[in-house]
Amino acid sequence: MSSYLLMVNFRRAKPSLVFAFVLLLLPAAAYGQSFTLTPSQLHPAAVDPGGSATATVELMPTMGFDSVVDLTCTVASNQGTTTPPVCKVSPTSVTPGTEGAQLSLTIATLASTPAGTYQITLTGTSGSIAVTATLFLNVTDLTEDYTISVLPTTAVPSPVTAGNTANTTVTVAPLGSYTGTVTLSCLSVTPVVTGAPVCSFNPASVTVTSGTPPTSLLTITTFGTTGVPTSTSENRSARRLFYALWLALPALAIIGIGATGNGRGKLMGILMLLAIASGLIFLPACSSSPKNTATNQITPTDTYTFTLSGADEHGAGPSTAIPATVTLQVTPET
Repeated sequence: MSSYLLMVNFRRAKPSLVFAFVLLLLPAAAYGQSFTLTPSQLHPAAVDPGGSATATVELMPTMGFDSVVDLTCTVASNQGTTTPPVCKVSPTSVTPGTEGAQLSLTIATLASTPAGTYQITLTGTSGSIAVTATLFLNVTDLTEDYTISVLPTTAVPSPVTAGNTANTTVTVAPLGSYTGTVTLSCLSVTPVVTGAPVCSFNPASVTVTSGTPPTSLLTITTFGTTGVPTSTSENRSARRLFYALWLALPALAIIGIGATGNGRGKLMGILMLLAIASGLIFLPACSSSPKNTATNQITPTDTYTFTLSGADEHGAGPSTAIPATVTLQVTPET
């Protein structure tokens, strides 16, 4: 009965009252509209006093949100310092649209910024909506160095049949304010077997700066079916002919001398010819064992682990206590 009276009264209401009633319903229609802030990890995660770090932030609308969002960031610490890091977000105002928006966050420290962990809070506001995202920056006295990481840690495709290759990506990231050129290498491979896979980097050397960490493509090559020895009977015959001619030269010289001299020279010439004949008889026996050419061995079926390393122009290796490794499973040829 009460619902019926409400409907009758609404129909009899003046247009101005109906308009006011619709306005009251609008917030309820927009209920659920908002946005999200998703930051990436800070790069680098730790800096020296005076260094800086950056991150990207993805702003995505929900439930059809399409309003302007104002962005600010603050830095907090329990150390009570007067020289904390300073953060900056760009742009400071954005309308995400259906595809969302990308923001850039930069945190800069001063040379006098004390070591410690600082909380960076990014806040986006739009009307009564407020969304926050939090990151943490470590400020510490870092030894300038670099790290080597691999992703994925198993080269792809895996498993791989013998005779094929697999790949993965190696990233070299600076620690502190490190800069330099790092030459990458595979320090070792286990198990140690004949025909084990080999690795190569493209590029073999990368330049590390304060910008985006450089990458290199690591290729692991396995070996398939080998060739056959190339020694042939024709090669042996050619060698015998060469030796025969080489031995014949002094014999002919002695015979020539004997022809103009006494019988002793003739006798020496005849003995030399007999020696040549004997040599020709035994040459085939001396050459009967063919010399195999060097060929690759087939990579045995197994799971191989490569340990990676690097060295810069000063011979400095990566600072990580646990070295980066890559694994690869090899299966037989089909």
